[in-house]
Amino acid sequence: MYYLIIPAFEPDQKLLALLEDVRQQLHCQVILVNDGSSLHTKPIFKEASQLATILNHPKNMGKGQALRTAFRYVQSLDRDAVIVTADADGQHSVRDIDRVAHAAAHLPNRLILGVREFTKDVPLRSRLGNKLTRLLFKIQTGVAVTDTQTGLRAFQTQMIPFMLGIEGDRYEYEMNMLTQASQKYLITEVPIETIYIDDNASSHFRPIRDSLMIYKNLFKFALASFGGFVIDYLVYAMVLLTFSWAPTTIRLLLANSLGRITSSVCNFKMNKSLVFDNHDSVTRTGTGYFSLVVILFVCDTALQYFLHSLLGINFYMVKILVGTLLFFVSWFIQKHFIFQERKTFSHEIY
Repeated sequence: MYYLIIPAFEPDQKLLALLEDVRQQLHCQVILVNDGSSLHTKPIFKEASQLATILNHPKNMGKGQALRTAFRYVQSLDRDAVIVTADADGQHSVRDIDRVAHAAAHLPNRLILGVREFTKDVPLRSRLGNKLTRLLFKIQTGVAVTDTQTGLRAFQTQMIPFMLGIEGDRYEYEMNMLTQASQKYLITEVPIETIYIDDNASSHFRPIRDSLMIYKNLFKFALASFGGFVIDYLVYAMVLLTFSWAPTTIRLLLANSLGRITSSVCNFKMNKSLVFDNHDSVTRTGTGYFSLVVILFVCDTALQYFLHSLLGINFYMVKILVGTLLFFVSWFIQKHFIFQERKTFSHEIY
């Protein structure tokens, strides 16, 4: 016996077909969350009420909120069990739902993912979206996950407090779940059938807005880094202009030093508090951060000197080229070493 949670917004007949298959083939209690669907779906939910427990949102609050509503309901039942989450569009087979439930029942303290195989038969936007998300997820967490966007997931009820503490109201909730779980639990992948109906036309995923929410941590780092770079670049340019009479080596060293010192103090505070939400001591993180600043400063200066002296690239352009390269180096080191509070777990195939 386990709980199957299905968030639903503007569902169609595919939801009823899924619920009927679940009733006939699985031994589970279905919890269906009506996430503020319009009145024309009322007949669907009325029929679904014969097959599932219905929880209602008065307005559309997003998939993340729908999942938390269901998690709180299961928590109120106070039973040790397995929770499975699935989508309402019929793209998860009952066989695969049961397989991830079975895996979760035998693997406590794991997040189980039903992962799809992204072949050429999968819609192009889904293939590209998954590849991009996998890459960014790997960069951010150090964990390689096959399918970061799957809605078919399972875990045991003792993990509910963790799930309720995850931020995000819409699709970003699932990415936040995956990101945070990768630092606390082992992730287990269960290969599942890849089903796309009508080229995934029923998806309510909003590519631009929801992608911005999913990748907001990386964007925050980029914005903080850009702000620091602007400060660095302005001081750098002012010093170059002011000391135009000085020898090239002295001029470059002075401009780079003053620019980096000015920007790094501001950037450290932004990254610790706003980007990585790190609560370790300033002494520990500050030591690591400013050690990184020194190392990157040496690399920055050396690369700028090399590109200017040997390749003839002007000072102002070379600053931008080297700064872009070192942005990615800095992100990786800060994320995985300086502001990393917990051990990163890996994943396995079940």
